[in-house]
Amino acid sequence: MLQAVALNRVISDLGYKAVDIAYDPSFGRATHEGARLSFVSKAIRKIANNVRGTFPVSSTDKSQLFNSFVSRFLTLTDDLESKEALSLFSNCFDAYVCGSDQIWSPRCFDSSYYLDFVGDSQRMVAYAPSFGCDSLEPFSSGDQIASLLRRFNSIGVRETSAVDIVEKCTGRKPLVVLDPTLLLDGKEWERFATQISENEPYCLIYLLGSDNCNLKCAQEIARANGLRPVLVPVFKRDQKLDYCARFPIGPAEFLSLVSHANLVCTDSFHGMVFSTIFQKDFIAFERFDPNSSDSQNTRVYSFLEMAGAEDALLPRHELGEWEKHFGGSLDYSYINPRIEAKRSESIGYLRSALARATADRAGDH
Repeated sequence: MLQAVALNRVISDLGYKAVDIAYDPSFGRATHEGARLSFVSKAIRKIANNVRGTFPVSSTDKSQLFNSFVSRFLTLTDDLESKEALSLFSNCFDAYVCGSDQIWSPRCFDSSYYLDFVGDSQRMVAYAPSFGCDSLEPFSSGDQIASLLRRFNSIGVRETSAVDIVEKCTGRKPLVVLDPTLLLDGKEWERFATQISENEPYCLIYLLGSDNCNLKCAQEIARANGLRPVLVPVFKRDQKLDYCARFPIGPAEFLSLVSHANLVCTDSFHGMVFSTIFQKDFIAFERFDPNSSDSQNTRVYSFLEMAGAEDALLPRHELGEWEKHFGGSLDYSYINPRIEAKRSESIGYLRSALARATADRAGDH
């Protein structure tokens, strides 16, 4: 949600009327590679998740917070009830931007996110999509993805690992650009936040992975540093913990929690991003086993390298030695200029790409 708002805001600031297409990929979802489970397998997984408490947290209150955020900060089309309905938008905008996050992941391939419904490929712009992998070779959708990529004239990707993928598929080297959320600074994001009152110093814990070792280590780090742990609930089991937040958390509340934290422990890419935006000390956990072929840690490594915050990474095999990774505050006098320079370059890319896409098209629809 915050990526959509950021990209919408920047495109609007560049002088365009930005509209988000309300496409729900759960309608007619394409094949999810690596998750082709039989009915029995799905049932077994559902039971196992229930026993472990690893079902995602959902509530009416949380949904209302997201809906309210959308109504305040985004302009949407009517909801689309099928993938085919996207064809209605094939020629009604001057430019089309796809991005960001893992919309190009071959693990959950959906050609819509490659703008296959757009009639004029000259109008297509890719801003910071991620593949979430280092190579397309293991995936059956690789050839189709390569063909779709060749339609684009303007491609800016989010991770350095994506450069090789795009160059191999198209023969052209794309620019690495910032995640959309990093196009706005902390002061700008504060305007989107809902203030939450926390009366004592706290460590915010935001873990998207279900690894108990990361959770236990984060709790230990918080208390060793004299901070009250505050956990953003991701799984239902989290709600049983005494340090879990007891109020619904939407985008605005999430921003406030990060901006007021004394320390953030997270395995979330955007947990790290917003910690950096608000200039917080943070510890970056590995969400995935780095030795697994399913690991998506590459986006985390890429971000930390770009920001010059590699010292924030706490590898899985060193969880028991976390003290040596927590020797002091991150140096934002070094990190901020790196991000500011990349922000200027990324907005420049978006400005130029949109100008090319909309050239000589004013008033033609």
